[in-house]
Amino acid sequence: MKLYKFIIPLLFLFSTDIVAQQTLTLENALQTVLKNNYSILVTKNETEINKNLATPGNAGMLPEITLNASGSWAQNNTRQKFATGSEVNRNGAVSTAASTGIGLNWTLFDGMRMFAAYDRLKSASEMSDLALKIEIENTIEQVITLYYSLVKQKQLIVSIENDLLLYRQRLSIAETKLTIGSGSKIDLLQSKVDMNERKSSLIDQKKIFNDLKIKLNELLNKAPDSDFDVASLIPLVYNPVYSDLKKTTVQQNNQLLLQERNNFFFQHSLKEIESERYPRISLNTNYNFSHTENQAGIVLFNQNLGLNAGLTLSWTLFDGFTIRDRIDNATIQLQNSQMNYDEIKVQVDAELLRTFNEFNYLKEKATLEDENIKMAKENVDVTLESFKLGAANTIMLKEAQKSYEDAQIRLLNVQYDLKIAETRLMKLNGALVQ
Repeated sequence: MKLYKFIIPLLFLFSTDIVAQQTLTLENALQTVLKNNYSILVTKNETEINKNLATPGNAGMLPEITLNASGSWAQNNTRQKFATGSEVNRNGAVSTAASTGIGLNWTLFDGMRMFAAYDRLKSASEMSDLALKIEIENTIEQVITLYYSLVKQKQLIVSIENDLLLYRQRLSIAETKLTIGSGSKIDLLQSKVDMNERKSSLIDQKKIFNDLKIKLNELLNKAPDSDFDVASLIPLVYNPVYSDLKKTTVQQNNQLLLQERNNFFFQHSLKEIESERYPRISLNTNYNFSHTENQAGIVLFNQNLGLNAGLTLSWTLFDGFTIRDRIDNATIQLQNSQMNYDEIKVQVDAELLRTFNEFNYLKEKATLEDENIKMAKENVDVTLESFKLGAANTIMLKEAQKSYEDAQIRLLNVQYDLKIAETRLMKLNGALVQ
């Protein structure tokens, strides 16, 4: 099972602890969550249970062999009178008996029920595998969302800290202009107010960043105060073509695959019930040994050793129409399962197109915002220089700074939303876990 670009097999569920690093990469976070997340581990155990059940023996295809043994001892006062006129009077007569045997019972024919049961158990095991994949997919999506939310908040913190450099320059210019008599105290006070407002935003942003770190630690099942840093960029690793997505999603989407296996499950369940209309033939064979000794009575010693075998046929001729009713209900369940598949497919197709369109829209918007932020930065630099020379006032500079700050936020939001849309596309296409 692979984790898109990171190639993380399920053996990480039982791998050794990842060496603590100052910077937590997304790959490290995914490895940790696969190893530590309780929901994944519980689902994996349930998968193992269903895999253990999917055997020919549990389907009734193999014979049952039993070993039986018994022994007894008795002491009795015996008085017997026979038709011949002879009598036996014996006090304290001891009798012993021992027997052992090996028996085999094997269903040779049951209307093909055993084969349908085996297929049903295998379908249940496959469904468990897919349920595990879906659980891992959902957890991976949570980790990616949280991780890149942290990256976005980190970038916002850096952008605010860079903004404060501009605010300090503006404050320094306002102080210099007031000193030489070319500025006003209003400009100085406004510069201080605006800078403090930006500092307040920095405090808020750091709180959001730390809260998200605690949330990610919780998801990774780590101590809430575990400290780490994250990456500085939000990369894209997926560039799909819609025509290809339409073909592969039907084959790879795990929700669709799970419902498809559910259809198979009900098909085999229906065959199991239908098989009850046919006769059942079983082979019975036993190899027995028995030994008896008596100190009184007609038979003083008896011993048997031998093999016996036979066939048993049973056929339910009438059961009050219960088999018919169960077949009707199983048929309805199969129809419902198929309709659920059709409904899920419609939903997946719609979500695929919607997410693909959003992905392309966000890529286009990201290109535009990347160009816009360069112009906004240049505008701030030009306005700051004009403010220094007295050609621009505080209001003009404040508006330029605000435009630059808004442009940074828009770009970071678009990059983050683009990453989330990319992750969603990969999940729909079954590309997160393979």
